[in-house]
Amino acid sequence: MKKIALLLCFAIIFGAQAKIIDKIAIIVNNRAVTYHELEKLYQIRSSELYRKYAGKELAEKLEALKKQVIKDKTDELLLLEKASQEGITISDEMMDNFIKGLMKQNNIENEEQFNNILMQQMGMTLKQFKETQKTQYIARTVIQQFVINKIVIDEAEIRAYYDEHIDDYKTPFTYSIQEIVLYYDSTTKLFVENRAKSIVEELKSGKLDFSTAVSLYSEASSKELNGELKNLKLGDLNKKLEEAALKLKVGEVAMVELPDSIHIVKLIERNEPKPLPFEKVRDKIEDKLRQPLIQDRIDKFMEELRSIYYVRIDVKPEELK
Repeated sequence: MKKIALLLCFAIIFGAQAKIIDKIAIIVNNRAVTYHELEKLYQIRSSELYRKYAGKELAEKLEALKKQVIKDKTDELLLLEKASQEGITISDEMMDNFIKGLMKQNNIENEEQFNNILMQQMGMTLKQFKETQKTQYIARTVIQQFVINKIVIDEAEIRAYYDEHIDDYKTPFTYSIQEIVLYYDSTTKLFVENRAKSIVEELKSGKLDFSTAVSLYSEASSKELNGELKNLKLGDLNKKLEEAALKLKVGEVAMVELPDSIHIVKLIERNEPKPLPFEKVRDKIEDKLRQPLIQDRIDKFMEELRSIYYVRIDVKPEELK
């Protein structure tokens, strides 16, 4: 999708800005792009290359970009023409809701503020921005409807991939513990160690319930959760504490000393990875198998449009400045 991504993210955005009458550079049926539009797009996209490259490499990148800009603008016109013939559009209400959503996400209070931000950052008005976003939506819809949706992956192939890569589709390993935390410093370490050992002995003998011990002795914030730390993943805890906890069987207790604290840990749950049901991952696998086919199908689709519509390109790459 990289080529189309460039088309949607760059080529369309700056097309709406050209208002002055200019020489026609590209024609697709009754749609046209001017030299001014192409040069504007080239200047915007080439600025990134100037920041990244120099010398011969820069020159090669710029020459390739000139060809790409012409291709992208031609593709844009082809997609818009196809959309027009198929009746694909977007309502003003949908666009207004989209703009309101963007404003809310970015804490923009009103359209005037949004307009000022767009002028500063993109050099376009809110009205122009709406038009470019509308064009983006239409172009994406054409590609989705006439390319991506038509790529059908055989059900047997999806199932076979699931069976062959079952390890990639498993629930994560998780575990849960209950802890009692006692803090110490250099003057209290011996006292705290002895208290911790005493607590462990009472727990193992059954004289003391772990939850009761948490309420009586734990000094950590986990005390408010009955000392429980649930659904932990590997790496969530201090390495020494994690290793000690995972050596336990469910229900067993261990004492772990860390700098400044002693932890009495009980393993209360251990969840080994299990295969996810096929139905839950089927669509994800289908998308994965579809991805390598998309660009080739897009290229073929665009070639088909070129063969159907009248296309005239009156600009050469070297003319772009």
